[in-house]
Amino acid sequence: TRVGGVIFGALLSSLALKLFVQKAQLVPSGITGVTTLFQKEISSVFGINIPFGPLFLLFNVLVFLFVSKHIGKKFVTLSFIHVGFTSLFVSMIPSISLTEDVLLLTIFGGILNGLGISLALKMGGSSGGLDFISIYYATVKNKPMWHNVLIFNMFLLLYNGWRYDWTLSFYSIIYQFISTEILSNFHDRYKLSSLRIITIFPDEVSDAILKQVRHGITRFEGYGVFQKKTRYMLYMVVNSFEIKDVLNAIKEADPKAFIEVSTVNRIEGNFHQRPIE
Repeated sequence: TRVGGVIFGALLSSLALKLFVQKAQLVPSGITGVTTLFQKEISSVFGINIPFGPLFLLFNVLVFLFVSKHIGKKFVTLSFIHVGFTSLFVSMIPSISLTEDVLLLTIFGGILNGLGISLALKMGGSSGGLDFISIYYATVKNKPMWHNVLIFNMFLLLYNGWRYDWTLSFYSIIYQFISTEILSNFHDRYKLSSLRIITIFPDEVSDAILKQVRHGITRFEGYGVFQKKTRYMLYMVVNSFEIKDVLNAIKEADPKAFIEVSTVNRIEGNFHQRPIE
């Protein structure tokens, strides 16, 4: 189920934080990084140790209030399930020393964190925090915004390096780069693909596709040179995660249809993005 997938993603993120990030004293990304730095500042300046979980939850609530009118209730609910269970798991998981090698902790922590967030997104939620803002703007611009989030995280690291430790900041760059690459490769909501479909049943194929997605289809008439018969080409752009459903619909309408799938780097103009529920 979606909830189970989000909870498992929260477990992966929690393991990354507890066993890798905290062990190596890295600065993680997004709101987690802001929370960690805030903890350090309060402890350094006032000598007060604030628990990570409640502080992490507070920052997420503040970000949510900022974008609450622009994202769906299901997405928010699943995101807060992820945030809540991440806070819970971080408090419950014992501190286990897997290795003293900071580079290994950095690499495998980044992989685990990227997988945890990717799973939450796959299930229709997120890890909260900057994901809310990133996904909102990605919906508007029809392109992934994860590398923009990475830029924000770089400023966190520059501050951490200036204030505390440049070496750990450099390791944290590696951690965040790995997490972002895992995330951008696994999360395909804002990746686009074009389809060129050659068929003799253009109306039937078009109707079948439009039952699955709400994207425009352009129809061309052509001539099949080999069989010397009239053919039709349908052209459209879809989100990559929609391809499987679209291909199944095409094959049901015309099992002999010829289909080309290509990666789209950029589009201009109107493109319907399925709303985040």
